[in-house]
Amino acid sequence: MKQHIHRNVTRMTTLLLIAVFIFSSFSITYAAPNIPQNIKVGLSFNNAANNNFIIKSAEGVKLSIKNNTGYLELLTYPAATGFKIRKDAYYNIVNNKEIEINYTRAGLYTGELDGPYHIQIGDVYPDYDSAKLIADSMASLSQTVFLAYENGWRVWAQLYLDESECLTQIEIFKNEMPNYTYTVVAPNKNRIQFFDSATGKLMYIINAEQEVKLEPVSTADKTGVIGFGTLTYRGSLFIKRIQEGHINVHNELPFEQYLYGVVPAEVPYSWHMEALKAQAVAARNYGILNIGRHTADGFDVCNGPHCQAYRGFGHENARTNQAVNETNGKLVLYNDKLIPTYFHSSSGGRTENSENIWTAVLPYIRSVDDKYGLGSPHDNWTKQFSKKEIQEKLLANKIDVGEIIDIVPLEVSDNGRVTNLEIRGTKGNTTLLKEKIRSIMGTSAIRSTWYKLSTDADLFVMNSISGKSETARAGSLYVMSANGMQKLSSSSNKVYVKDQFTVSSMNIIPENYVFNGKGWGHGLGMSQYGAKGMAEAGFNFVQILEHYYTGAKVK
Repeated sequence: MKQHIHRNVTRMTTLLLIAVFIFSSFSITYAAPNIPQNIKVGLSFNNAANNNFIIKSAEGVKLSIKNNTGYLELLTYPAATGFKIRKDAYYNIVNNKEIEINYTRAGLYTGELDGPYHIQIGDVYPDYDSAKLIADSMASLSQTVFLAYENGWRVWAQLYLDESECLTQIEIFKNEMPNYTYTVVAPNKNRIQFFDSATGKLMYIINAEQEVKLEPVSTADKTGVIGFGTLTYRGSLFIKRIQEGHINVHNELPFEQYLYGVVPAEVPYSWHMEALKAQAVAARNYGILNIGRHTADGFDVCNGPHCQAYRGFGHENARTNQAVNETNGKLVLYNDKLIPTYFHSSSGGRTENSENIWTAVLPYIRSVDDKYGLGSPHDNWTKQFSKKEIQEKLLANKIDVGEIIDIVPLEVSDNGRVTNLEIRGTKGNTTLLKEKIRSIMGTSAIRSTWYKLSTDADLFVMNSISGKSETARAGSLYVMSANGMQKLSSSSNKVYVKDQFTVSSMNIIPENYVFNGKGWGHGLGMSQYGAKGMAEAGFNFVQILEHYYTGAKVK
């Protein structure tokens, strides 16, 4: 019997040990969220697209076009001055300024005109060199002879306005060089022109319905970077004509190198290293979670505040690169899940709960004290608007309340931010919730929702019940006159107030509204100036991040 009990005890002990081992194995397992290897960043796109620009690299540019198997390398252009790129479209050139136009034959124009009609010489050539040989042989007949890539290499000539101009020129070509065939090339909205930016000579036209890839030619002793407009970038640039006719441009590069261009665009590189590290980790979280916001545009994220600021290689700094490198792989997690690490410039002394700015209640975006952020240049701000300015902004956002009678904050959060603002007008009232007033009037004008509102119709009056002096709009007051107690009439929009020595004229309906506010930004998550202050006070980047993202952990 004892032996039987001993066997059961031994078996139970063995099972417990196995259970402990299994439990321990699962408890120490942690699968970190995937950090993408590369990221595509939109630089110019859609209606805001820059359709005339320069792309260049010090050692030259390699040009490829997307096909079914990847990218087909077309050529390497060695000139350091690079390409000037524009749409294959109609242009009016006046005083060396190119203006894209909607050309009509009956229109009256000054200056030169370029158009999207061309002449093809021969058929499709087997390779670049064969096409180049034909183009060179035609140079004596026309200065505007260039190579085109459209399902193979071709030789084209001229930038004509219509088919009739092409047919006239074809007859001239036939007389001079009868051994070739000549056909009219009609316009196509997918084409892009490539000029030598130094000489102004048209070199290539490429059908960019599929992406065109431009890579910097790298050398052993120098990082290959490529310029777009006034900025330079690591990685490669991609250009494509979209349905609306614009040229979209995006930059693809390794994700961590993307952060090199984000951190110094968000905070000064001279700040304390721990603050830079906190910004690097927050930017890493935010960058990963933003991927997909611009899938419809052909890239992952944009380079502006809609995603997060990105200024490329030219804005990098050794200190911010160090902050990215020394936090490599670090993320902010809540319950082991990646969270959106919202950040802003300055809270004004206290951050806000998520639901008081947007809608969702996020347990990791709770209001926290931000005393280390005080002393920033954005602690306090003032902005005045006339009644007319506000009315115009409202109408631009399809809100018509008629003539504004008053603007009144109806609700304020426990932390002082206005969550419900009512605008009263002759045609009715409208309520603007939370950040709506900032989106209408401009986020740089009304820097945060932590503000108090005053007007030129405000009076200080003594409350007969509390005995305290209070601020009130003249239009909301009752006065004692020879006719008894009556509300002020707005017909004259003036009231005269007598104190001990003087009589002052005051508006009954305000003409000007003054926002007196604190901080800059939505006030959620990490305050950048607060992170700076905490770092200078001796806190490290982990402590900074875990202070601003309630209950979250840096792993």
